[in-house]
Amino acid sequence: MKNQWKRLSIAAVSSSSVFALTWFWYQSTGTQQNSHSNEKPLAYVGKVVDDIQRRQATRLLWQLVNTGEPLYDGEAIRTSDRGEVRIQFTDSDRYLDLEPESLIVIKKSQGEIALDLMEGSLFVNAKAGAADTNAPGLVLNSANGKVDLSQASASLSKGSGNSVDVQVLEGKASVKAKDGKSTEISTGSFGALGATGLQFDKNAVKILSPGLNKPVAMDADDLQPTAFKWTGFPADSQVALWTGNSRRNLKPLVSAPAGESAITAALSFGRHYWKLVATSPTGEVLGESPIYRTEIQARYAPTVVFPTADVEIPANTDPFDMTFKWQKSDDTRQMTLQVWSDAGLTQPVTTKSFAAEDSYTLTGLKEGTYYWRMTSYFNDSDKPVLGKMQKFSVKYTEMLKEATQAAAAPPKPEVQPLAFTMLETQLTQYFVGAPKADFTWGASNLKNVSAYRVRLHDETQSAESVPAVEVKENKFSGPVPKPGRYIASIEAVDQNGQVVGAGTSQAVTVTPMPILKSPGFIPAEGPLQASMDGRSALEWNGIEGAVDYELVIKKDGKELKRTKYKNTSTTIRNLLPGEYEVMISAQDSFGRPSEAGTARKLIVPDKSNLKAPTLKKIKVN
Repeated sequence: MKNQWKRLSIAAVSSSSVFALTWFWYQSTGTQQNSHSNEKPLAYVGKVVDDIQRRQATRLLWQLVNTGEPLYDGEAIRTSDRGEVRIQFTDSDRYLDLEPESLIVIKKSQGEIALDLMEGSLFVNAKAGAADTNAPGLVLNSANGKVDLSQASASLSKGSGNSVDVQVLEGKASVKAKDGKSTEISTGSFGALGATGLQFDKNAVKILSPGLNKPVAMDADDLQPTAFKWTGFPADSQVALWTGNSRRNLKPLVSAPAGESAITAALSFGRHYWKLVATSPTGEVLGESPIYRTEIQARYAPTVVFPTADVEIPANTDPFDMTFKWQKSDDTRQMTLQVWSDAGLTQPVTTKSFAAEDSYTLTGLKEGTYYWRMTSYFNDSDKPVLGKMQKFSVKYTEMLKEATQAAAAPPKPEVQPLAFTMLETQLTQYFVGAPKADFTWGASNLKNVSAYRVRLHDETQSAESVPAVEVKENKFSGPVPKPGRYIASIEAVDQNGQVVGAGTSQAVTVTPMPILKSPGFIPAEGPLQASMDGRSALEWNGIEGAVDYELVIKKDGKELKRTKYKNTSTTIRNLLPGEYEVMISAQDSFGRPSEAGTARKLIVPDKSNLKAPTLKKIKVN
């Protein structure tokens, strides 16, 4: 018995020592990592897509990374099979885009920022900061040498073995092999840095289109096939275009006739990876290009608010001043308004360009029909997006005749401007169930208004092509066929049906009410732990718009309990010792559940911190 107690004591002391040392090591490395008060970050996390993880220099565990977080010397970043992240370097405009299924380590060495590409691919844009002489150099380290990217925009990917494929899209890069030999790669060149140095086996192929450093802009309403042109393959070869959503998932899409050096392919909006593969008439592969990345971006012409298509505008002045109104997208750098007075577009009235304006008044218009359109130019493309050709009519002849009639003749009601007083929150409207539009308006200085005529239509229709809905009050509610952007126009009429006021059109966006985000347990990571007396205190973060929360408890896949709460915490009792799964979700005022949350582990210990009662005194009578 004595030997058994001795062995138990030794085991307890050993376990306690290991736990204490592990806790001390974890806390000391955590203190080192979090103590960056005197260390300047090398970069910051920019745009994040899907799950992105980081591993700190002194840690073994991967952690999720979010936009805006700093990155320090020695940290590693990796992406999931659909993840992407932009890393913006400190004190310059340089950045890199890490592609899916990639792993990179950022270091600072000898006044340079060094990148170690462990696997996957990335795009580096360092040419934008090349003029900054104070910015540290940017290099890519490899087992076979070093690539200086300080003056280049380049695409790099991990090849077979330890080789690195380097493709310079703009500028120049310097490659230094293990033997000390340096080679410069210029714009459009491709090299593979392997054990034998830098090789240029794919440089014979030159891509003429699409541009390798710019997205391909397409009209969102008129998606056209993308043109591919090249030189450098054997004259009698047949070239096939291989495409995919990643570098590892390329499949043949379309082939050009033998001897041709151009092809078109129908690509959807989004990011595509592609390469060209040349084969002989017998099917033997003669060569292939590097893998490129091209983004097909949807471009939109400015949304026209007024005038709408084929509208007839009553004018009470001669000549008439016409105000155009539109809404532009955020990445538009310039818009151009063109107006003609004939259907053949041979008699221009005006051509006016704008940078940030959303309206323009064209003066001196006579009665007649005018044709016009808006054109957009975007920041990263020289190709304009032409808006739809539209027309409007100015009619004032009858008004002028009435003005010259005798004073005894009863004048027709004067058409006054009708101004919207809609709230900004009404311009974007959310719905649950069937889509509909709801808005109110107001007007000043209007007399004898008996009713309002409301027309609601999409951008492809004219106001005259839809029937008017007559309402007595200055509000409207009506269904629309589908979510989207609609144009509302209003006229005020008197008791005789004469128009006494007309308002400029207003754009209203109808979109589905988004579901709530999933609440998360606090703390956000690790298993949840019940106390030693069996009580499980659970807490979760509140979600704006939630009316209640539903907690589900499962064990071994079987649901044990489902409870709703109004607050964001609760205490669960009477759970037997063991491991459970707990999930929390929110519900909005429409009874819709939130996004599905992640199940968390809840551990109920099988020991209690309560001591058993002991007898202190026994009295026998």
